[in-house]
Amino acid sequence: MESIREYIKRYRVLVDNFGYLSLLQLCNLVIPLITYPYLVHVLGEETYGTVVYAQAIVAYLAIFVNWGFNISATKSISIHRDNPAKVDRIFSSVYIAKTFFLLLVFGVLWLMFLIPNIGRYKLLYLLSMWMCIYEWLFPVWFFQGVERMKYIAIFSFVGRLIFIAFIFFLVKTTDDYLWVPVINGVGAIITSLAAIYIVVHKFSVSFRWPSWRALFFYTKESTKLLMTSITGIVKDRTNTIIIGSVLGMSEVTYYDFVDKIVNILSTLFYTIGNVLFPYYNRNKNQVFIRKLLFITSGIGVLIYFGVGAFLKPFILLFFSADMVAAIPIYWIMGPLFLARHVSYYLGTVVLISHNHVKEVIVNMFYSMLVYLVAVALFWSSDCLNIYTLALSLVVSVVFEAWQRAVYCRKFYLL
Repeated sequence: MESIREYIKRYRVLVDNFGYLSLLQLCNLVIPLITYPYLVHVLGEETYGTVVYAQAIVAYLAIFVNWGFNISATKSISIHRDNPAKVDRIFSSVYIAKTFFLLLVFGVLWLMFLIPNIGRYKLLYLLSMWMCIYEWLFPVWFFQGVERMKYIAIFSFVGRLIFIAFIFFLVKTTDDYLWVPVINGVGAIITSLAAIYIVVHKFSVSFRWPSWRALFFYTKESTKLLMTSITGIVKDRTNTIIIGSVLGMSEVTYYDFVDKIVNILSTLFYTIGNVLFPYYNRNKNQVFIRKLLFITSGIGVLIYFGVGAFLKPFILLFFSADMVAAIPIYWIMGPLFLARHVSYYLGTVVLISHNHVKEVIVNMFYSMLVYLVAVALFWSSDCLNIYTLALSLVVSVVFEAWQRAVYCRKFYLL
């Protein structure tokens, strides 16, 4: 017992941060159980699929607002957090750069309205741009850099409460589908502004117009990581777009159901990586990182089979019997969260902390290539369906994790 206390004391910051974010992930587990069945039932599979399809398109644009800052700025803040002048410069540079990219993606969206399938739902896409505004406003990279994850947990929790409170009150029929992005957007903007207030007043961060040299430097640092974000979103969102364009919006709903389960589990494990990144970036404790990877991967395998065992009774309890069609998709796609965990762990936490950014970018490119080749092969052989698309995504991420493990062994990092 004494050794456990000593262990917790030694890693107190990590334990606190993991605790706060674990509570947040618990909310992420509970809230979809409450709202998702209701939205599918009220909006219908076709309309709900259209909403998800719009979110998948906007998610591509949000990547360009992020521009890799969530990794590069986290690293910079964690290194210089005891230097107020440096922190002010990083904070200001990130917001100025993101403002420019936000205006740019709004221009791109306006051009996309020329596409008939998008132009028909112009208002839906405009309202779905809350994802880009949230990416611009919420300083997740700052809180991760100073290792104060509780603020991420608190503000995200408040935003989700706002969503729950209004979704049942405002969404009553299929025609109310526009309220879904509106409610999400209001919650995101309120929590983002509150987060900025905390950064400015509690952490005494000031906005100071940086020199063009500083602005160029931090943007250039993030540009190196942009490719990892682009390749990641190509794999994560393209399936939804292909399914909606080729197979139909009802199939989008089935896929989205499994995708939500996998993303909830992925986020749970991303929490571990997000907590470890600033810590490992400063301490490079390889023994600790290796043990934790082994333990968490074993837990992930148990979770995969556990969720699969209870999935059917869960669906029959909360959804119509039609949703049972999603179960085979889960068994194919379920290992994705574990592969993502290993990949993120080895790539962001280990390789990037040791400045092997080039290897991570090359790895992401090859992983995207594996995904695109797999999809092309299934398409050309007339075997493209929801199952082969799920398999293509899993194979690409497994390859991604494997290649990162090879890099880590090559550089003696694990």
